[in-house]
Amino acid sequence: MMNWIEPGSTIGIIGGGSVARLLALSAKKLGYHVGVLDPHAHCLAESIADWHLIAELTNEKACLDLAMKSDVVVYESDAFPSHLVKKIMRTVPVPQGEELLSISQDRMLQKAFLESVRVNIAPFATIISLDDIREAVKSIGFPCVLKSNSTDERYKKNHVIFGEEDITSSTDFLNQGTCVLEAWIPSEKELCLALVKSNNGEISTFSITEMKYKNDEFYQAVAPAQIESEVEQEISRIGQVIAEKLEFVGVMAVEVFSTSSGALYVNEIVAHPHRAFHYTFNFPNLSQYEVLIKAVTGWPISVTNRLSDSIVMQVIRTDEKDLVYTQAQIKPDWLFTFYDNINGSETTEFGHIVVPTKQVTKILDQLTDIFV
Repeated sequence: MMNWIEPGSTIGIIGGGSVARLLALSAKKLGYHVGVLDPHAHCLAESIADWHLIAELTNEKACLDLAMKSDVVVYESDAFPSHLVKKIMRTVPVPQGEELLSISQDRMLQKAFLESVRVNIAPFATIISLDDIREAVKSIGFPCVLKSNSTDERYKKNHVIFGEEDITSSTDFLNQGTCVLEAWIPSEKELCLALVKSNNGEISTFSITEMKYKNDEFYQAVAPAQIESEVEQEISRIGQVIAEKLEFVGVMAVEVFSTSSGALYVNEIVAHPHRAFHYTFNFPNLSQYEVLIKAVTGWPISVTNRLSDSIVMQVIRTDEKDLVYTQAQIKPDWLFTFYDNINGSETTEFGHIVVPTKQVTKILDQLTDIFV
């Protein structure tokens, strides 16, 4: 069992995005000081943190400086090199560990791990050239999806190949480095399961959440996902198997494709709190952020995995600010969380809206009408 890290101690957060901001607010609620490492002077967590080291997440000296000023360190970004975890751990604990991060940020390593625990994934091939694509499609078929081997948010864009004529247009994408070609999964829903592991190895889960995308970017979540009980049970089983095999303390997530026939394919492992679960921040005894802070500082934890209503959450972008401010003045039952993104932050994330409802379709339609 890890040592108790008392309130009044300092938690260092590597990364300063929306996840870091909500982690920092949760840490403050529990009485901790917070330091943040992020390259952007106006990152979303900056206004919450007690201090801010401005440096790239790949800067080893800055990471070690963060460790020297902290009593425990957590990461919230895939852009932080996993090999630095061990170096930081010579100074302070990093309860999330190296294994989870290293597997999550390398697609080929991740696929090897998923195959080793015998969960279903899409057929794939390693790609470094156009000739590799031409050879791989003989077995994978069309359409297929070309992805960077890195899961860093900076390289999240995918390139869909519908036929032979699209292969040559992959050249620019391949300039990023090694890629992975995956069979196209005709998914009916994209689902996400968040799991928390305590310092004694106990695993709890949050409600399975459906993710919705717009222009290839995540923008809405519905929880709990409207799925059959058999699908829910199988996703929970898959998540349990994955979490049991990984050494970490904290919160991780598993993204899953669900097809109309009921087949499930694991798409990705995320090594930190997932943005699809931002809505948990708005509910007592449910926040994935407070749970992570408690887990890494040695508190006993409990996940209240029950929602009295369904939840619809929508991410707010900076260009939607005026629309959202109007809604905030006329929707007393909607929950609004803003990220203080008014000082030139590098990100377009401005906040999120959470709507508890018994009429999911109605709320989704309302949001569509507002944010055309």
